[in-house]
Amino acid sequence: MSRLVELMKSTVRSLELNLSDKVVITEAASGAYVVTPILAAIAGAQVYAFGRDSTHGTFKDATEQIENLLGHLECTRVTFIDEVKPDLLSRADVITNSGHLRPIDQDMLRHVEQACVIPLMYEKWEFRGEDVDLPFCKTRGIRVGGTNERHPDVGVFDYLGDMACKLVFDAGLCLRNNTFVVVSNNDFGPYIANRLAEMAGRVGVIGRPEDRPHYDSAVEWLSEFPKIQVSEAYRDASAILFTAYPFDIEWIGAEGTAIAVQDLRQQFAYPFVLRFAGDVRIADLEALGIAYHPAHVKSGHMGIIPSEIGPDPVVRLQAGGLKAAQLMMEGTSHYGGHELVQLF
Repeated sequence: MSRLVELMKSTVRSLELNLSDKVVITEAASGAYVVTPILAAIAGAQVYAFGRDSTHGTFKDATEQIENLLGHLECTRVTFIDEVKPDLLSRADVITNSGHLRPIDQDMLRHVEQACVIPLMYEKWEFRGEDVDLPFCKTRGIRVGGTNERHPDVGVFDYLGDMACKLVFDAGLCLRNNTFVVVSNNDFGPYIANRLAEMAGRVGVIGRPEDRPHYDSAVEWLSEFPKIQVSEAYRDASAILFTAYPFDIEWIGAEGTAIAVQDLRQQFAYPFVLRFAGDVRIADLEALGIAYHPAHVKSGHMGIIPSEIGPDPVVRLQAGGLKAAQLMMEGTSHYGGHELVQLF
């Protein structure tokens, strides 16, 4: 049995995930996200996995990957579909906020019963209005909830630091003995900076004042976001790890943005922007010769995603989202003494 299969089974057990006799509509995706329908099936649900060809892979590839893993489980509770029909929607207990199913709009929701729940596989503050028609859900009484990724039994935020390290390595940089600056206006900042400080020579932060107590003593406070001001010790920083929310706002540019490219050029000898999250104006960076990585990031999306460091964070996140669905159906938001569902 593969490690991935055992990881999924142990995660379902640890979360006491129980979807017995529930109808779950989710996606049939390839790569790390093959796990979502399998986790639901392990938890006892009747799963309908919707798929289509995309830039990430074909529907055929996705079904083959999922079926291969299901073969290790002797599980047959997954049905693959290439269309989400009204009669299925009317029977759904859970609809996951997964890529192929988005947007979950009125055309879908008008067929859904009030008892259906929609778990978001991210935290409430990260909500994107184009994903789910939240006002329509509220008029229908359909419950929508974010997943507390920091719940002790989910712990997805603990992987943010590893993702930042990989972003550094992918950019061709080294952490050891080098200096980095984290620029953040959101909850990612402390998780990124604290992990980097364990490996890098020096780490400074430009962040929100309310986050300051959450940074380790090894992380030096430089200034409040969005003011770019660093001491001489950080002028030669190898890179600037940038994360700002909302992710689809252009935060760095020549004018009309929160952070001026001219300030980066002035404060840093060799400014190099590592795009963890938050849009930037590439043309304005290039005009001043400011390096950046990755080269291409879809607007509103992260420059690195959890699956790039392995299946563990994806399994924990998707299982956590399914647990959020279970709790919503049970009429509660807490598990193990901690909030897991962030209701809208």
